[in-house]
Amino acid sequence: MDTLVTGVAIAAVVGLIAAIAVPALVLAWRRVMGQEGPLRLAQALRRRALAPEDATGQERAFAVAARRCALCSSVEECDAWLATGAREGSEHFCPNATFLENLEREKKRAQP
Repeated sequence: MDTLVTGVAIAAVVGLIAAIAVPALVLAWRRVMGQEGPLRLAQALRRRALAPEDATGQERAFAVAARRCALCSSVEECDAWLATGAREGSEHFCPNATFLENLEREKKRAQP
C-alpha cells in the first residue's frame, strides 16, 4: 500500500512539472520559430559600435545574451527602437541592456 501511495505521489509531481514546463517550452519554441532573420542582438551591438569579438573572454555571457534575444518577448519594441536609429532607449525593454552597457564600458576602458 505504501508503494502505491509513493508511486501516485511521484506521478503527481511529474505531472505537475510537465503541466508547467510543456506550455513554457511551446511558447519559447513559437517565439524562436516566429522570428526571421538575424538576432536583433547583432544590430544592437552595431548600434553601440560593438562587435561579437568585443565579448572575447565573455563567451558564456554572450551565449546567454543570444539566448535572451532569441526568446525575448519585446520584439516589437526592439524593432521600433532599431528603426529610430537612437543609441539609447533599449534599457527600457531589452533584457540585454546591462550586458551591452557593460561590454561598451569594457571596450572603452581597454582602449588607450
